[in-house]
Amino acid sequence: MSDKICFEDIQVGDTFLGDTVHVHRDKILSFATEFDDQPMHLDTAAAKAMGLNDIIAPGAYIFALTAKSQRSIWKRFDMLPSGLGIKVSFVLPLYPDDTLTGHMEILAVRPSSKPGRGWVDTTVIFKNQNGIDAVESSASLLLRCQSP
Repeated sequence: MSDKICFEDIQVGDTFLGDTVHVHRDKILSFATEFDDQPMHLDTAAAKAMGLNDIIAPGAYIFALTAKSQRSIWKRFDMLPSGLGIKVSFVLPLYPDDTLTGHMEILAVRPSSKPGRGWVDTTVIFKNQNGIDAVESSASLLLRCQSP
């Protein structure tokens, strides 16, 4: 028997806390240089000219940080490959030295059309170091059932 959380163990309203992750200036610059070289990600003066306080993290880098925050939650689940309907909203710009912590809530559970698995609909609010919602995401995760 697995120590992992299975589909039957999940209830609507359950909550899980993710890890706190940090936004690093050097990683923003490295990522943006390779994948998203827009001025607001690379040049402080250009970012300030756009009304920002400093350079901001690219969306794809932020998405990676949200996955890193959720990793500790996912490791607890008996999860199968999924990724159905992932939605991410960037509510606030993320600056160097910001932090994010994911707060997951279970919105719905439903059996899969295939035996031995079930879908779990989630929402995750990623709060910054001031407790303000910075990123919101929702996804459906596929979990293994306790018995096929």
